[in-house]
Amino acid sequence: MTIITTKKPFEEVLTAIKDTKKIGIVSCGSCAAMCQTGGEEGAKEMAERLAQEGFEVKVVLVPEEVCDNRVMMKDFRKLDQELQDIDAILSLSCGLGVASITKVLERKYPLIPVFIANNTEFMGMTERIGRFYMRCRGCGDCLLNETGGICPITTCAKSLMNGPCGGMVKGKCEVGNYEKDCGWVLIFNRLKELGRLDFYTKLRDPVDWSESGHQREVVWR
Repeated sequence: MTIITTKKPFEEVLTAIKDTKKIGIVSCGSCAAMCQTGGEEGAKEMAERLAQEGFEVKVVLVPEEVCDNRVMMKDFRKLDQELQDIDAILSLSCGLGVASITKVLERKYPLIPVFIANNTEFMGMTERIGRFYMRCRGCGDCLLNETGGICPITTCAKSLMNGPCGGMVKGKCEVGNYEKDCGWVLIFNRLKELGRLDFYTKLRDPVDWSESGHQREVVWR
């Protein structure tokens, strides 16, 4: 699984950091590196572009997991002196990375703002470099055991729960001018292969999105 990110326009990044001078760059070495929005190369490119705009890049850090608070705490301990001399951190990561950096910094450097250089798109499946498909929304109520491993929330354009709508024609979805496969036709065909069409005829309630909205957490006990 990869958290898919895309680069924000550089002008938007410049607007966000316009009131700063000394910048620290934290670039994700896993998901963002896969999306070519982070990693070593992304950090190098961003540092060069910021320098051309007159910013001083004081720190460049490329952790494997920016979203892991433990990793960030360990890395920041080694950069204690450098962190005292920066105005802001620019994160080349997903939104989770920014949340992690902010959480770690607030313990000792609460006045250092954290800005993001990417847009977080979705959790996706990687087919090849440069091509990713949304396959999980993290809704908190996984149906894959009943749908042949194909998620109706992300594969059906309307996130329907009980088969295709009237907009399906010859296995194709009306959303996008009939160019993409209907998610529920894919589910039907897969369940048929598995001999489990009993799952297909099961009537499901509409998704209760109130349980997958805000301030969610999972705690191992």
